[in-house]
Amino acid sequence: MPSPNFYNPKSKCSNRHARRKIQEVSEHANKALEFLSTYGLVAESLKVHTTSGKTFHIPFSDDAASENEDTVDLRVLYILDRYGVSDAFYHELAMLFSELPRSRAVKKARTDLNHTMQLTRIPGHEGAYRSFERSLCEQLSTMIAQDATSFQPNQKIKVRISGDGAKFSRTSSFVLLSYAILMPVGRYLSGIGNHIIAVVKGAEDYDTISTAFAATFQEIDGLQQLGFVAVNDVSYNIELFFSSDMKFMLTMLGLNAANSIYACPKCTVHRDCRWDVSKPESYYSTTMARTLVTLRRAFASHGRTAAVHQGSVNRPLTAIPVDHMMIDELHLFLRIFDVMLRNLIKMSEPQTQQLVAYIRSCGVSFTIWESESSDGKVEWTSLTGEAKKKVLKLLPSKMKDIPLPNAFLDDVVQLWKDFEVLYNLLSSETPPPNAADDIHLKAKRWIQLFLRIKSDGHQKKFVTPYFHVMVYHVPDAIRQFGNIKQFSCQEIMLAEHRLELLQQYAREKRHYTKHAAAYWHEGGMQEMQSQMRETLKY
Repeated sequence: MPSPNFYNPKSKCSNRHARRKIQEVSEHANKALEFLSTYGLVAESLKVHTTSGKTFHIPFSDDAASENEDTVDLRVLYILDRYGVSDAFYHELAMLFSELPRSRAVKKARTDLNHTMQLTRIPGHEGAYRSFERSLCEQLSTMIAQDATSFQPNQKIKVRISGDGAKFSRTSSFVLLSYAILMPVGRYLSGIGNHIIAVVKGAEDYDTISTAFAATFQEIDGLQQLGFVAVNDVSYNIELFFSSDMKFMLTMLGLNAANSIYACPKCTVHRDCRWDVSKPESYYSTTMARTLVTLRRAFASHGRTAAVHQGSVNRPLTAIPVDHMMIDELHLFLRIFDVMLRNLIKMSEPQTQQLVAYIRSCGVSFTIWESESSDGKVEWTSLTGEAKKKVLKLLPSKMKDIPLPNAFLDDVVQLWKDFEVLYNLLSSETPPPNAADDIHLKAKRWIQLFLRIKSDGHQKKFVTPYFHVMVYHVPDAIRQFGNIKQFSCQEIMLAEHRLELLQQYAREKRHYTKHAAAYWHEGGMQEMQSQMRETLKY
């Protein structure tokens, strides 16, 4: 009987396949010659001849070829994961281009990488988490080994924890928790400096977050109480922060929704008083400031009037102090920009297509259309953060040509220009020494200008919690911690975007063609079901 390799001699194989055959022969021969060790001998190579007379020396101890073939650059795994490339597609690609790592090597590298991370399933939910403390110590150990001079045991290391929800499809969404070490400068704003510690499939509400992330919050509270972590037998002091958008922040603090009467996460300002910027800057951060103590006390009184519990409908989820709970500056910009854009569209009606043309001239894709629902509400393209920044910078210079009422055209143009200046100042990584006072003054004037425009959408009721936070709480945070850019959730939003990209590669339902129309439309199916019921009687 011929050998399994009879029809595929080495001389007719590709170079890659030939190396694999040589490795296979070496392994079998080495195993067959194991008895040599009993005589104190070691086989170094095997000399063989082919039927055509060609000689080969096969080494036993040289695994370099195999190692090189199985070596996969981690950047390859990142690209495959970043763009949702399937294993089947990559396999076909690797067959066409021999310089690419083999698909089996990629799968092995992914499996080995997964084994380096200890994940635990979340009981009762579709999700997983890893130890926050263990991951933090591992990252600190790596960073200290790279630059020990930047980490001294007597200094506090700032750690930002972030949370947000990401809609994956029409019927499903995910909630993520991540963290970043806020040093060195700039690293925490990139993907390499942010680390996801928990993800769960479910709604972004209190019940899901409190139950799914209970173990993670318990670790966070333990570190908050302890105040330090031990890395390589050296203790390093840590300072924990939490950053998110308004919705997630209110959920974390156990507060009501952003459209409720007491919706500010930092103070107990009433909804009808958010427009009033006549109060001094310290007014809301002293007598009306929220703390964990006041939040828990207010929750204990829940069930009474809103004036008593002041929006506290649940218990706070972590022990991180309220003054260390930061509203993400990027979400602040996005939500205020949305209000400005909505008002601009209303003012340009019914000639909205001219506005569309000018927004497109800023280099972004934008469309306005009427909703398919019966109310005929106007809808428009949802712009990305970068697109909104581009429109904010370029559109004000074009507004003179947009058909807006002359009565407040100049105020609208100035409103957009002032907000660009204001956002650039509050989002700076290195704000000037007087930035906090300057932001407070500019934000007050900006809201006064916003209310001076007498058009629909500029009334007092449209002054959202983000407006109030920008005037009274952002300056206080900059004065206390230097800048708020370090608390940006930009990277976790990119993680959400990657989840949305994966939706494009979801398996589509196989199309089924009904060939027997009579069976489906002329009672054939009902007849078969009737026969089955009759059969079940016996």
